[in-house]
Amino acid sequence: MLQPADVDIQIEVAVLKNRLDHIDESIHNVRDQIEEVEQRVMRIERTTYMLLGGLILLQVWPTLQGMFNTV
Repeated sequence: MLQPADVDIQIEVAVLKNRLDHIDESIHNVRDQIEEVEQRVMRIERTTYMLLGGLILLQVWPTLQGMFNTV
């Protein structure tokens, strides 16, 4: 027969397992959020480089036109 102390220990173990499950789920959610943010940053980075490339092209466009007109 289980003693009251044994029952208390089993309840405490069950509570701790439940808390651990919640912690694991929270960690998984945080990892998913980090991955989403990383994807967003990569998209923003790619867009920034594309815009920068366009600005550079606009800066050198008159020079390129002049080169093509002389050829």
